[in-house]
Amino acid sequence: MGYQLRIVSFPSLSRKFMGERGFLTPLLICSSLLFLMIPVRAFTWGTATHAYFAKELGQGMLNSQEIYGATVPDLFNLNFDSPYYDYMVGRTHRHETTVKTKARKMGLDTFAFGFVSHNERWGADYTAHRNGRTTKGGYVITKSDGLAPKLVAPLQDILENAGFPNGSFFAGYFASQVAHPLIETAIDLLIKRNEDPSIGLELLHSAQDRSTSVPDLLVSAYAKGLARHQKISSDEASQIIREAEADYQQMMILYGEVFTHEESVTIQEVAEQGAILIEGYIKSATGEEIDVPSQVLVDLLHLAIQEVEGDYGQEIASTLSHLKSRSTIKTYLRRILMTY
Repeated sequence: MGYQLRIVSFPSLSRKFMGERGFLTPLLICSSLLFLMIPVRAFTWGTATHAYFAKELGQGMLNSQEIYGATVPDLFNLNFDSPYYDYMVGRTHRHETTVKTKARKMGLDTFAFGFVSHNERWGADYTAHRNGRTTKGGYVITKSDGLAPKLVAPLQDILENAGFPNGSFFAGYFASQVAHPLIETAIDLLIKRNEDPSIGLELLHSAQDRSTSVPDLLVSAYAKGLARHQKISSDEASQIIREAEADYQQMMILYGEVFTHEESVTIQEVAEQGAILIEGYIKSATGEEIDVPSQVLVDLLHLAIQEVEGDYGQEIASTLSHLKSRSTIKTYLRRILMTY
């Protein structure tokens, strides 16, 4: 399952990096590089990419809540070491109709429209993870597998320059873990560069303005099953879901904010915090303290961009066409517009 880097691993970091909720702000703002030691298939499309899909599917006719909604199925992805990780990730990615059904009674159809678009059975995650439109396997998975070998040499240099034993072996393993979030981040950056320069701002506003009823909707959809699965009380299950969504909302606000900056600034911010995370990962995994220059992460991000920039646009356009062709999407959008 890999290693999880917790905030307490970095007690020496400056207080300027700490958010109001006590979380390390850069960890929150960089969802793709948030935990570089997450199992490589914990995420599929990046956050800005899901936001872009939802915005395009809404055709400018909705109230922007579909943007935040499209990201929310991932709210449990970072809890991978918890006893409910597999259950909740499975529910939010493959049982999306529960949210759709309950949203109608709560006036949250626009949020649920985005949520439904994300799913892994036939939605956006299906093309990223399982069956790409331009690749034999999932597009993000295929590109991650192609990038990983190119990361070995720079990672090996870091380790060997620090006198790390068996640097070649560890660099190969680590490259396979880092490639996936790098690809996601690269596509997010390219979406902003080419398809939608305003996507960061729109994600920021959508997360800030999310309905206060969203936690109630998620509790209604998933708390009973979580309680039964984990053999805990309904109140405990509800609290788990509410806390996860509150933390996730703040993460999306901060991620959106980072993507309002110029690309070079965004890359630098991601790289600086990614370097800190790599240092923590290496220490967590080996006990060794190694300095990782942020420029190394800048270089790795540029390698990831090079890996996808030639064909990501075709995959994004084809995935969007696939989503628009789904009867669930077309029917749901018509129904929502009839109530406006």
